[in-house]
Amino acid sequence: MVTLETRPRDVGVLCGLIRIPRRANPLWWILAVVALLCFSSAISTSAELSRPSEYELKATFLYNFIKFTGWPPEELAKSSDPFVIGIFGKDPFGSGLDRLIEGETVNDKTVVIRRLARTEQAAHTQVLFISSSEEHNLPAILRAIEGKSILTVSEIENFAQRGGIINLKKENNRVAFEINLDSAKRAGLTMNAQLLKLARVVKEQH
Repeated sequence: MVTLETRPRDVGVLCGLIRIPRRANPLWWILAVVALLCFSSAISTSAELSRPSEYELKATFLYNFIKFTGWPPEELAKSSDPFVIGIFGKDPFGSGLDRLIEGETVNDKTVVIRRLARTEQAAHTQVLFISSSEEHNLPAILRAIEGKSILTVSEIENFAQRGGIINLKKENNRVAFEINLDSAKRAGLTMNAQLLKLARVVKEQH
């Protein structure tokens, strides 16, 4: 499996989850600190710091899930191919996710974002964020990528219980997430144990 290096112990886990872009502006430093705190307490504001939006925070989570996920080596073997984050349906991130990944690489592969409009396009990604606008089409999307090593992420209600891998949730003014390990295993992906300490592990509903 190909994965990225993480730091040990719980404090290191929390710090390691926050990926600061090389050319980070002050907003991203603020975002990193807020994301670090949001696992254990509600996000607070002050007169001195502007509060990052929900989707700035979720964009940071989405990108950082990559460093805690292992793909089969053959999936990342073609160095000339980019590492694709696909956004299927209405994009809630705006330009925030583009700014976050600008100039970043995974396993020496350039990270790119592609907005997808057709189900068949989903198969050509390594990470697939499925927008809430596509809830009606969720079974067809998951069938289209069945057996492929794609990390699926969504905020659709009960996404992980419906066969997705990571479900982003907003709970009591903080961002939390659920992971379906069975779905990850079917996709040939490994989830780092340090990430699992921060997640709620759920089973698929039948």
